[in-house]
Formats: sequence, structure tokens, C-alpha cells
Amino acid sequence: MRFRNALTLIHKRFPFSYAFGPADTRTACVDSSQHVYSRLMMESRDEPCLKFETLALIALDGKGVIDQSKAKEILKLFRPDRDGNLTMLDFVKSVDSIYKEYRLLQATIDNSSQIDRAFENILNVVFYVIVFAIILWQLGL
Repeated sequence: MRFRNALTLIHKRFPFSYAFGPADTRTACVDSSQHVYSRLMMESRDEPCLKFETLALIALDGKGVIDQSKAKEILKLFRPDRDGNLTMLDFVKSVDSIYKEYRLLQATIDNSSQIDRAFENILNVVFYVIVFAIILWQLGL
């Protein structure tokens, strides 16, 4: 049941979150990521690029301490330059790479579901043929 509920979330218009924006198409995902970048830049309008420290705040735990493993994952995902800056293009490319993996997962699940349905239909036919043969044998035909 949980897996099926998770699969329903994949086909939503807002797969990342409502705050991120629509991401049902690649174009919508790019537009939403640009809007997120613009909102993150509101605090530092004088800066030409987003500081990685802004994104690193995601890695804070409940006690206000930075979780090092989360920070490393964020660093690996967004890849700021040596000065810790992240351009809009780099930010959008990083989000786009996540979107591509997300769509690949969705396509893989859809393909597996089709294969499972086809296999189930084949097994149903074999089962009904066997049941029909047993019924004919019991009737003496």
C-alpha cells in the first residue's frame, strides 16, 4: 500500500513541493528552479551569485547543528565554485539533473508495471486453460 501511495506522488504536478512550484514538465521544472533561485537571492541582492552557505542551511538538524552528511550531499549535488558561489545556471542544471533521474525512475516503474500486467495476463490464461482441462476431465470428456 505504501509503495502504491508513493507511486501516486510521482505523477503529481508538484513532485518536489508546492513551494518549489510545478515540475510536471521539464520546462516547468526549469522555470520553477529559476524562481526558487530568485527567491533565495532576495536576501543578498548585492551579490552576483548565491552563496553556498544559504543552501547549507538545509542541512541543519533540530538542534541547529549542521549535519555533515547532509551538507556533503548538498555540496555533491549543487557543486559551487571555489569561492562557494552558485550561479543560476549551475543551480538550474543541478535541479535539472534531479528531474532527469526522477523521470527515469518514473519511466522504469511504468515499464515494470506494463511487464507485470503482461506476465499476469499470461499466467491467467494458463491457469484458466488448466482449470478448463480439469473440469472437462472431471466431466469425462
